[in-house]
Amino acid sequence: MLGWAGNTIAGRMSTGEMSPMVVVFLRWFIISIFLILFLNKKLITSSNLIHGKFLWLCLMGSLGLTGFNALFYIAAQNTTAINLGIIQGIMPAVILLGSVILFKENVNATKIMGLIIAFLGVIVVVSQGDYEKLILLSFNYGDVVMLCACFFYSGFTLGLKNKPLIDPIVLMTYFSLSALIFSIPLLITEHYLGGIQLPLTRTAWITILYIAFVPSFLAQVFFIRGVELVGASKAGLFINFLPIFAAILGVLLLGEKLYIYHLISLFIVLFGVYLFMILGDNEKKISG
Repeated sequence: MLGWAGNTIAGRMSTGEMSPMVVVFLRWFIISIFLILFLNKKLITSSNLIHGKFLWLCLMGSLGLTGFNALFYIAAQNTTAINLGIIQGIMPAVILLGSVILFKENVNATKIMGLIIAFLGVIVVVSQGDYEKLILLSFNYGDVVMLCACFFYSGFTLGLKNKPLIDPIVLMTYFSLSALIFSIPLLITEHYLGGIQLPLTRTAWITILYIAFVPSFLAQVFFIRGVELVGASKAGLFINFLPIFAAILGVLLLGEKLYIYHLISLFIVLFGVYLFMILGDNEKKISG
């Protein structure tokens, strides 16, 4: 989650340095080339493990990675940070609902309470502890786009249930290639609609390299492994830490101020995660 939170900081730094679809294309181009060069033998030997998974790889790369990132950048240009944070905060609930419908996951009152409390922690940080900002909320086109992005990545998370028995790094290589291929039409579309802005400064290239290697690669690999270990719904719940970690990184890297609501939201989300993952499972064992 820290890697993805850093993506928020990198996104701020890339504003005015390069256009959104250039970021989407370059992040997958750079990491795809890097992984192919270092994992070419593993890719060849593991090709039989992904036999029959071509459509699955296309969907995971196009919708879950390229689709989510593209829609997120579009939404960020058309709505407020508060709205983005709140809508992204519903992603764990979507993942849990999908787990119940598709995989018959057991849900109890404690888990639902933990989910709600963790979401309230997100509300605290994105509203900056000011309830009046919530009263004045209005929703627009960008919010619909962000909602679609959340469904895309929720589908990606749930889709990991069907992943082949393959090294997460090798699997991420296939995902990156799929994401790269499907980012090309978006880059072409951006060019014809308003023109593209290439990274021409040192800051731009440092930013895109960070985005490629940390949020796009390392954070994704860790998340894939996390889903494998604890399941989609539990791993998805940690998404609620994103706005909190992003705020903390903003304090450390950008010199932004740390407020009491940052700490309050952190403790609320931690308590929600504790209810969901520890007490929720214990309740299931007791009732079982």
